[in-house]
Amino acid sequence: MKYLRLALCGLIFFTSSFVWASRVLPNDVRIVVMKSAEGQQVVLGTAKKAWLRTLSLGLMKGNKTFQLSKVVRVHDTSNRFVTYNTLYRFKNIPIAVRFDKANQIQEIWILTDEERDALVRPNNPQVV
Repeated sequence: MKYLRLALCGLIFFTSSFVWASRVLPNDVRIVVMKSAEGQQVVLGTAKKAWLRTLSLGLMKGNKTFQLSKVVRVHDTSNRFVTYNTLYRFKNIPIAVRFDKANQIQEIWILTDEERDALVRPNNPQVV
C-alpha cells in the first residue's frame, strides 16, 4: 500500500509539472526583433519586412531605441528569468515585449522556434 501511494504521488507530480512548464504570452505584447542591447537601452526593429526599408533600398532601417524599466523581467526560451545584462546574446532574434505606461519595456520574452513560426506572420496585428 505504501508503494501504491508513492507511485500515485509521483505520477501526479510528473504530470502536473508539464502543465507548469507551459508559457502563455499576454495579449498586449508586441512582436519585434532585438537589434542590439547595451545597458538599459534596447534597439528594436520590425519583425516583418517593412515597405519603407524596401523603397529606400535598405538605407532606412526603422529601428527605435527604448529604455528598459527598472523592474524589467526577461524570460528566456525555457521561461526562466535572466538578467537584462545577457540580452546581447539574443541579437537579431524575434522577441515579445510589453511596455508600461511610460513607454518603457516592462517585460521581454525570447521566443522559441514554435512561437516564432506561430506569431511572426503578416496578418498578426501584434507584429510591429
